[in-house]
Amino acid sequence: MENGPVSLIYEEGPSGAVVKPQEREKGLAMTLPVLDIGVIYTDDDEHMQNLLFSLRASLPQFPFRLLLVDNHSRQGVDRYREFIEPTEVLTNSTRKTYAENLNLILSASTAEYVLLLNTDIQFDSQNRCLDRMVSFMIQHPDCGMSGCRVYLPGGEYGYAARRLQTPLTFLTRRLGLNGLFPQENARYLYTDRNRHSSFSCEWLSGCFLLVRRKAYEEIGGFDERFRKYYEDVDYAIRMQRAGWKVMFHGEAMYHHHEQRASRNLFSQDAWLHFRSWLYWHRKWGWKPSRLLPPDSTDHARAA
Repeated sequence: MENGPVSLIYEEGPSGAVVKPQEREKGLAMTLPVLDIGVIYTDDDEHMQNLLFSLRASLPQFPFRLLLVDNHSRQGVDRYREFIEPTEVLTNSTRKTYAENLNLILSASTAEYVLLLNTDIQFDSQNRCLDRMVSFMIQHPDCGMSGCRVYLPGGEYGYAARRLQTPLTFLTRRLGLNGLFPQENARYLYTDRNRHSSFSCEWLSGCFLLVRRKAYEEIGGFDERFRKYYEDVDYAIRMQRAGWKVMFHGEAMYHHHEQRASRNLFSQDAWLHFRSWLYWHRKWGWKPSRLLPPDSTDHARAA
């Protein structure tokens, strides 16, 4: 099933236009901008090249555009313009934070859906991830943001869908004590769910987020007070409080060559992670799962 055919709701019409089946029957040929793919470049050439090569081998069957942010890099992005067409470059005169760059991509996008990617992502051309994910969003009009299966180097499963953290979750994961609290770790990572299924979740890893334009226009962009980390958790809470679902789609997948400098307890990234965690709690309180709509997910078990 994983590498089987993808059932697309949008089909190619005359002159390359993408037409909904019901519009095809009416003789209409509406060209619909479907997907903008946003990537932030900050001098990480190895990962950027791997991402673009894998993306070029996995292009979707509908109109798309690559939005490439030059985050005040040393070398610029001119050499990447020709990898994928069409590509639009967004240039920062100063280096900006992750949340600021995500908002730059969202504000520049004109498509129905915006895919926000880390540079250390790679696609499997056999899986047709982008086709599967956009089709999933079309079939779930109440879904404001979605993600899918992720595999880390060595084939380890990455658990993109997660429940909101409790203070216990934070401490056990920061101190490497997951083995002492297996039930809490299992709760956090949705290990009770089939990873090949689809379900509503409380938040998704920010390395791959497919956002519906209508939802973005309703709730706005990412909170730029998160300098790094937790901006994805915050965005998922806001989505659900506005009535949109956050969903995981298990038929699609990607690879993530994760770079988590915050794993070092004494690094600057670890300090930024801790600061963002504190700000997240100042913003939402110490039991943020209770703020989610009762029907948004099964968050009650995490309260």
